[in-house]
Amino acid sequence: MARLLAEPLSGRYAPQVIVENRPGASSRLGAEALKVAAADGTAILICPMPVLALCPHVLPRTTRYHPVTDFTAAATVGELAYGLIVRRDHPATDLSSFIDWARAKGDVTFAPPVAGAPQHMLGLALMREAGLNVTVVTYRASTLALPDLIAGRLDCYMSHMAELAPQVRGGQARLLAVSSEARLPGFSDTATFAQQGFPGITASEAFAVMLPASTPPNIAAALNAAIAEAVAEPAMRERLAQLQMTPLVLSPAETAARLAREFTAWGPAVRASGFTPEE
Repeated sequence: MARLLAEPLSGRYAPQVIVENRPGASSRLGAEALKVAAADGTAILICPMPVLALCPHVLPRTTRYHPVTDFTAAATVGELAYGLIVRRDHPATDLSSFIDWARAKGDVTFAPPVAGAPQHMLGLALMREAGLNVTVVTYRASTLALPDLIAGRLDCYMSHMAELAPQVRGGQARLLAVSSEARLPGFSDTATFAQQGFPGITASEAFAVMLPASTPPNIAAALNAAIAEAVAEPAMRERLAQLQMTPLVLSPAETAARLAREFTAWGPAVRASGFTPEE
């Protein structure tokens, strides 16, 4: 996403926009770097909003930033839905038949891409609402989980649609439900969790664009305007669609409000899950 934006922002927002990857610590290292950067608009963070809103709840001892007070919101770019998949030859064809199958089996193995991720919390909430006995299987990477799912060693897997779409379209997995408010283009045969009786499993992963705290409002507004222009371009919207992303450009105030809502909402969700961080 950052590389997609860098080119159209170069010349619109700044003479040149350079992407610097800051992986590590569930993406928190990038957020920590922005927290201490100069508040002059020369340092920008783009990341999934749960990095900011969820990590303080699932990793409270090692998260060194507050999502609301340590950053200035500039924009969102787009959002991704989550999906639940099973192996391609699984007897379940939708969420209801999967729940019936799992109840008959007595236990279900479930994996998220990362322990403590939104998919983990949503998956646990689904299993809890459905009354299923669940064993969570954690992997170091999704590339390890998917082969186990396809081979039948794992019952179900939940991730964002950018990762799941190739598996479903390629015939390696079957999509049972999506977390969006409406059915997704390209997957119109798959009902949402809400349409299948689980309205609480409605969520999406927005990509947030943030600046350091105390950044002047005119800088955030300029960055927002440049992003809005970039996302309006047909080529950018086509590329977002290929990544299973719905274009979504929110104003700085709207982005800040969404971040605050998500931060507030994830606290009770994490407590209800019983999740204990491994760190």
